[in-house]
Amino acid sequence: MIRFNLNWIILTVFGPLLAAGPVLAQKSKDTLRIGFYDPISIVDATHDPKPETGLLSRAVYDNLLAYDRKADKFRPSLAKSWKRIDSKTIEFKLRDDIKFHDGSEFDADDVVYTINWFADPKVKFRIKTRYLWIKKAEKIDKYTVRVHSKRPAAVAMARFAISTPIYPSDVHGALKVKSTFGKKGIGTGPYMVESVDPNKGVVLKANPNFKHGGPWRPAARIGRIHVLPMPDVQTQMAQLLTGGLDLMYRVPKDQLDSVKGNPALTVTTQNGQLFYYIAMDSIGKSGHPALKDKRVRKAIMMAINREKIRKNLIPGGSNMEQMDAMCPKWQRGCGYTTKPPAYNPQLAKKLLAEAGFPNGFEVNITSTLPRVIPVAVSGDLRKVGIKASVSKLTFGAYRKKQRQGKIQILVNQWAAGGIPDVGSTATFFHGKGARNYYGDKLISKAIPKAEAAFDDKERRKIYATLFDRNNTEAYMMPITPNPPTFLHTKDLVIDGGEIETFGASPVLMYWK
Repeated sequence: MIRFNLNWIILTVFGPLLAAGPVLAQKSKDTLRIGFYDPISIVDATHDPKPETGLLSRAVYDNLLAYDRKADKFRPSLAKSWKRIDSKTIEFKLRDDIKFHDGSEFDADDVVYTINWFADPKVKFRIKTRYLWIKKAEKIDKYTVRVHSKRPAAVAMARFAISTPIYPSDVHGALKVKSTFGKKGIGTGPYMVESVDPNKGVVLKANPNFKHGGPWRPAARIGRIHVLPMPDVQTQMAQLLTGGLDLMYRVPKDQLDSVKGNPALTVTTQNGQLFYYIAMDSIGKSGHPALKDKRVRKAIMMAINREKIRKNLIPGGSNMEQMDAMCPKWQRGCGYTTKPPAYNPQLAKKLLAEAGFPNGFEVNITSTLPRVIPVAVSGDLRKVGIKASVSKLTFGAYRKKQRQGKIQILVNQWAAGGIPDVGSTATFFHGKGARNYYGDKLISKAIPKAEAAFDDKERRKIYATLFDRNNTEAYMMPITPNPPTFLHTKDLVIDGGEIETFGASPVLMYWK
């Protein structure tokens, strides 16, 4: 039997790749080294809402509240207490012992400035729709703030707990180009920004003055985080195997499978908020008549082998439960009693014939995803006679096509609006705007009722009418969850206390 030396193979095969990458620090228990595919130029997810930036942003900035995932409760953070004055007004009592990373004092001026900046109609950024419900924030005294909404908004608490970082008013307010703030990243969170360099990576260091957390959001337990840009997955894998990295994120499934049984490595998969979905132009914006027929839409759903995609193509997919509505089951407000049409290609062919398409038809799939998921969907549709081509577009090109109403079928990814609450999902897909391909009056009536329902049981019941309607009319369907999956050394522990859009932030990582 021929025996191979794994280290020799790694150095021989990957040696040139390693030489081309950034200079790596030696293994240290005080430094966690993470490989990212994309270079990071700022640490502010408001201006760069991609997964990698999201992971860092939550470590640097704090919100008024924190969300305790395990207890399903909102906890104090920058605000020590809060109360609803009425259905459109929330009052926050702020902590008086917090400083920003630059040493400046945190108070009501910073909260009022930040929230009003997010709500300002003149201010433009990619995730602006998250804050359209805010009317204004006002200062009551140095440590008291009231936030007024345009309408009752049950989602407000989740927004203030997850996706509304508080900026220092004097620093952020003085910038002409606000996106440059993320190069400094001055917040109040458990980690401080030491350096940001797209070529060399991002370095965060523990904030010694962080003291307003809890088990759900602890102080930094690792002294330094070094994020290294490595666009090639094989380079990252080689560095992980040879001790140059401690953790990889968004690892392709074939790479995960290749290291099964390695005693030095382990995989952590979490309940995240990301999932892949399919949406169809059911009202004919794109001029494709077939998609207006419910039988056709059901046939398309029946043709997609969701279980095969989840188990064979999704990292960590085998460990996750399939989704049966356009919201993760654990998400606040997610309720439904129906399921999407089950996989049944023979019945799909029958429905197509009944709808007048015995030989199928041509259709285009639009996506911004890596081709593996939309191509898998296209392959399944071709098996029932639907000739589906795939157009992979940049985000800008996709949004233009969407605004023009030219999307026939969309296969994409959704992150639940960045919060553990279903409200943003409902308004995103079924509210007013280019993303609404459905125009369903029952759903349109349900949304404002759910937004104004502060009782959790009542709210879940209202949203159930929305998601049940979506399933029975076959407007949209979740294809598979896309759970945050980390490949890392066994001496690193990743806790599950915080809920994150893209997985655990560095504050939930520590050495054994």
